[in-house]
Amino acid sequence: MVITVVAVATAVGVAVSGAAKPDGGIDFFQSGHWVFSNLLGTVFHIDGASRNVDAQLALPGADPGSQVVQGETGGYVVGGNRIIEFGKSDLAVEKTISPPADERPVALEVAGGPYLVYRQAGQIVRLGDDTLTVSAGGKLGEPVATTGGDIWLHHTESNAICELARDADRLECPTNAPSGHTGGLTVVADRPVFVDTSTDTVHAIDGKNLGPGTALGVDAPPNARLASTDVGGRIAVLDGPGKRMHLVDTTPAKANPVTVDLPDGDYADVASSGQSVVLLDRAKNNVLTYDRDGNPRKTTPVPPSKPRLSRGEDSRVYVDSDDGGHVLVVDNDGAVNPVDVARERQPTPPPVPVQPQQPPQAQPQQPPQQRTPPPAKPKPPSQPEKPAPPPAKPASPPGAPPGVKATAGNAAVTVNWGAASPNGGAISNYHVSWTSSSGSGEKTVGGGVRSTSLSGLTNGTTYVVTVTAQNSAGRGPSASSAGVTPSAPKSITISRGTPEAYNDECSLPDCALIRVVAKGFEPGTRVRFVPHANSSYTNEGKTMEIDPDGTESFEAFHFGQVGRTVWVTADGVESNRIVWEEG
Repeated sequence: MVITVVAVATAVGVAVSGAAKPDGGIDFFQSGHWVFSNLLGTVFHIDGASRNVDAQLALPGADPGSQVVQGETGGYVVGGNRIIEFGKSDLAVEKTISPPADERPVALEVAGGPYLVYRQAGQIVRLGDDTLTVSAGGKLGEPVATTGGDIWLHHTESNAICELARDADRLECPTNAPSGHTGGLTVVADRPVFVDTSTDTVHAIDGKNLGPGTALGVDAPPNARLASTDVGGRIAVLDGPGKRMHLVDTTPAKANPVTVDLPDGDYADVASSGQSVVLLDRAKNNVLTYDRDGNPRKTTPVPPSKPRLSRGEDSRVYVDSDDGGHVLVVDNDGAVNPVDVARERQPTPPPVPVQPQQPPQAQPQQPPQQRTPPPAKPKPPSQPEKPAPPPAKPASPPGAPPGVKATAGNAAVTVNWGAASPNGGAISNYHVSWTSSSGSGEKTVGGGVRSTSLSGLTNGTTYVVTVTAQNSAGRGPSASSAGVTPSAPKSITISRGTPEAYNDECSLPDCALIRVVAKGFEPGTRVRFVPHANSSYTNEGKTMEIDPDGTESFEAFHFGQVGRTVWVTADGVESNRIVWEEG
């Protein structure tokens, strides 16, 4: 692959990629992506919205194959032997530090970071003015992060689920996945969840507790790969060896899961760009994108190498070739655009030195000669001057974002919108604000983002969400959604209840009632609960009236089939599944 250099400025101002933190402790949104080119020994910054290279820094001493991550004021070239920090405002190398382990870390670009997670060594590094290294005491699964800057980790040996809160200097492990179970973490509506691949259930992490399991509705293998964030409310589950991808709906609509049969290939990684799934096929060197419903969007080849996926803080997914010479930008809607990291640039020729003038040598005077003057040449006719090109029309504030739609969840709202008209200036940010009787707030996302989640809201309160686009000329007109009201989702949790025999069909010590706890149902309604098992067991169920607070707890349904799996359904909701053990 031929790689040459882009002709760009060698320094970039504070405005590029948020090279300064404004007063008041507000987080400056980190846009774009940095990549290191091995062949050129140069770090390049890619603007995700325009797909242009707008800054570069020569770093011939960086390790080949280094990845680059960015924080508020600095960038970090992360190699196997060293981590080189440079300033984003002056593009000057500031210092070099040693990594804690000889492995390629998982990089997380989030507020308060960036972070490097060395999974095999169990080490987490927070880069910045005061670099911090935290030991997890064992191997880790794939880490995830919330937009607020909290890092969540799954300790694969002890099954502890741990949090490194923003600005904290130690891990807190508030809960555990069931002993012996496999699974991993992801983030849905900006909240961490644990996907248990032993029971095929998903569990919200609520405070210090692992919430009750909700059935995935698909068979997830133990080695399944999860996208680190949801895809429009769906969890993307990659079964690489099985060449399948599952998209599991976690929104209140709870649509049926979608299973996508993938083309033959070696699927090594999966990521979410907000409303699209990005898959990497290393066998054919292809990047595949799908929408949240599993419909294929595009298949894009990449040069033969070992490409890798990374998700920027602007929610775009960037696909880097191993040598840093080729980058694909995947936008929120799944559009894929290549970036010429390096183009041909002719070197500037050195200036020609000016020779000092020599004084003229005196010549012997000759007698003047009479010459006949030549005939006067006729003047050419005057040409009319060409009119100067009209000046470029200055950018004006962007138009209002079309199609603003809000969808309520559990103490959360997901909002989607279309691209605003740029009006001569690329969209740099969208400002998302919300108002209600209990308060208001605002967050800022990148110009390529078309969806975001608002968490920490109050159930039972109506919210109106407003989206405003911004470009170099300022903010444009706003567009608002209809009012939506978050509510707790329906859930059913079962467990083994009081031991009790039932005729000759179910005897002690194995027989017991099933304890049922239902939440989030409409108060005062009558709901029929029906038990199920992966056997010949049948039961017509029991109808219960839901309490005024939307809950109902009771014991019913004798069961004693050791080794069988049992669960309960009601009103379209399925409970967790448990394997019946000996009494």
